Amino acid sequence: MQGKVIVVTGASSGIGYKTALQAQENGATVVFTSRNAETDEKIKQSLKGESIVKNLDVSNESSVKELFKHLKERFNSIDALVNCAGFVEPESLLNTSLENWNKTIEVNLTGTFLCTKHATLLMKNEGGKIINIASTAGLTPRPGWSAYAAAKSGVINFSSAIAEELQDYGIKVFVICPGRTATPLRKILAPNEDPSSIMQPEAVADVVMMCFTKQAEVLEGQPILVRERF
Repeated sequence: MQGKVIVVTGASSGIGYKTALQAQENGATVVFTSRNAETDEKIKQSLKGESIVKNLDVSNESSVKELFKHLKERFNSIDALVNCAGFVEPESLLNTSLENWNKTIEVNLTGTFLCTKHATLLMKNEGGKIINIASTAGLTPRPGWSAYAAAKSGVINFSSAIAEELQDYGIKVFVICPGRTATPLRKILAPNEDPSSIMQPEAVADVVMMCFTKQAEVLEGQPILVRERF
């Protein structure tokens, strides 16, 4: 990963933050992004080498366009995008408001689409990798999490579709489906759960790093389940 430019969304916490740190430790120039990344002291103190931090609202196309315009001017191209940004506010079907539904879809699914589209515009001449973080919630029943499950299911099928579509550009697409992981989003989904009793975000970041190897290409375009059995 030495010298590669990698964009990580949702890089302020959880899987996104641990992924960004690991990529940086492996020699990549990392673009740490989240809604308030530029004022996040933890991120700023974590920067090494040529890595930078940028604010990004993945659900806002103007914000996404602005980010990738800046990256084109600064780096000319990028080598990879890791879509980690997420949102969840679990409610039963009858209690889920349209506002909740729309925001869940906009951040988790539309945000993945927007960032993928504009990253592809930078990568299509030289190839690259796109790694989308979905969830096992997109594969199995999640009563009470219908909006989140729908969004993550969409990420999985979106990833499969573009894996075929982007072959001509030399862009490899991976979709990772973590199980229970000790992240801020998981705390919202299961507030009474002991975070030390479940998988840690570093474990998922390890799998993201694996996707940068040649050997991982046999896993392209299909859900990669990452979960511990307890």
